[in-house]
Amino acid sequence: MQNLKIPPKFQEYFDVASIVIRGKPYRDNEELLIMCYRCSTYNSLLTNSGILGNCCTNCRQPFVFSFVTFEILPLIEFQLEPGITDEEALRLLESCSQEQTDAWSQNLEDNFQTLKLDETTNNIPDNFMAKLVNFESDGDQFEPLTINRSTLQSMDPTTVVICRYPKPLQYRYFKNILSELQVTVCNTCNKIFHIDDFEMKILQNGFCPFCKTVPEIYKFKSDI
Repeated sequence: MQNLKIPPKFQEYFDVASIVIRGKPYRDNEELLIMCYRCSTYNSLLTNSGILGNCCTNCRQPFVFSFVTFEILPLIEFQLEPGITDEEALRLLESCSQEQTDAWSQNLEDNFQTLKLDETTNNIPDNFMAKLVNFESDGDQFEPLTINRSTLQSMDPTTVVICRYPKPLQYRYFKNILSELQVTVCNTCNKIFHIDDFEMKILQNGFCPFCKTVPEIYKFKSDI
């Protein structure tokens, strides 16, 4: 916006409006401020810091938008420790899911059935948030958190969002820190959406709102 040129006939109007605005305290509406979910910094709508792109002015993490409403999603990007392949990372996440599933035990009898949750087995600490609190970035460039094998095993796989790009590109990993706000990824364009918005657009149009690809599950339903 700062590089736009004002037509001469509007110049006086903008000059007066600029003087009026400068006479008011510099404070954006708090409801409009952008919060970074990684460092909890509130970002102004416009900045003169010279930072390029839609990213946090403090930690430099790029904002992840839902490609329907373009609201910012509560996702924190992380990368794998050197030596961990994408396939191994998926196995480690699935092993955590299996441990959580094993915490449920079912007992079927002739006259009754019981379902028991073993809290001691299911109480697996998530080391990701501890790493996030202690993380300190060096320099002015964005640096994702580096996650090792033990941290991957401790993470709830339902809170991990993976953009699976084709080879030779590497996968991108995100942690959803608000598990009650569910998100989903289009397997074709790898854009991320609020799951409610995505499903609504699929029901309305029958395809992804970004790449227009019909999801496989809906292809199957239409064939039936």
